[in-house]
Amino acid sequence: MTTHRQTMTNYYRIQSGIYDASRWTFLYGRSRIIDCLRIQPGERVMEVGCGTGSNFEMIQTCLQGAGELTGVDCSAPMLRKASQRVRTNGWQNVLLIDHEYGAESITRGGVDVVLISYSLSMIPNWEKALASAQLELRPGGRIGVVDFCKPANSSKLFSDWLAVNHVRTDQPYEQRLQETFEQKTHYRYNAWAGMWSFYMFIGERSAAAQQEVA
Repeated sequence: MTTHRQTMTNYYRIQSGIYDASRWTFLYGRSRIIDCLRIQPGERVMEVGCGTGSNFEMIQTCLQGAGELTGVDCSAPMLRKASQRVRTNGWQNVLLIDHEYGAESITRGGVDVVLISYSLSMIPNWEKALASAQLELRPGGRIGVVDFCKPANSSKLFSDWLAVNHVRTDQPYEQRLQETFEQKTHYRYNAWAGMWSFYMFIGERSAAAQQEVA
C-alpha cells in the first residue's frame, strides 16, 4: 500500500523543479496571509507543508534576522529545494523537518505562529493536523491558513484537476478551523472570474484551549 509520504515524494519528484516557476499563476493570497499574521522579530514560526520554502523570504523579512523558522514537509524532493534555498541565503535560523504532519505535534506549545499555505487540502488526516497545530501554539499564538475552496458555482473542471493533483476541496476545512481556533479573520476570494476560489483564515489559540489540554 502506497503511503501519503510516498505519494507526495513521487508527485513532487518532477513538480519540485517547476514548482516556483508555475504555482504563482494560481496559488493566490500567500503574501497577504503572511502580512496579516503580523509576524514579529524574534518569534518562532512553523510552516506546515513548506514545500520548496517559497514563503521563507517573506517570513524572514518579518523576523528581521531574529527568531526561528521551522519548515515541515514529507516530500524529500521539495525539502531538497528548501534546503538549497536556505543555504543560498545563508539563513542560520531555519530548521527543516521531514515529517508527515498530523499524527502528533512537534513542539507542543513552542511556536508563536503556524502557517499552512495550500497544504491542508493535501493532508489526508487534515483534522489531526489541525489538532496538532493547535498544540504547537502557545496561548495567544496565531494560525494562518490559505487554501482552495469550492463554492457552488465554481468550475468542476478545475476541481477535478485539483483532485488529480492530490488536492481535495470537498472537506469542511473552514468549519473545523472556526471550531478549533478563535477566529480573527476569515475571507473568501474568487479568482479568474470565479473559475476557482480560495479562503484565508487567521485564528488564535485561546487560553481556554490550553487549560483543556492541561
